[in-house]
Amino acid sequence: VEGNIISLTATEFKLLTVLHERRGRVQTRDVLLNVVWGYDYTGYGRTVDTHVKRLREKLGVAASLIETVRGVGYRFTK
Repeated sequence: VEGNIISLTATEFKLLTVLHERRGRVQTRDVLLNVVWGYDYTGYGRTVDTHVKRLREKLGVAASLIETVRGVGYRFTK
């Protein structure tokens, strides 16, 4: 980000990759849970929220690229 290397966990990297590959399209929390964590994951949608929050913190000025679509999920904006 802005010429700086940021460290991501494997899950954060996969989440960012999925959002980027599907940029412009809203991804529901359920879809992200299935794709990033796997179909057998028994967690909650808030898990996605927590990881998106941490990812945004690490992205700094680029955090705004991940848009929250209220009541639905997230999308990568560019």
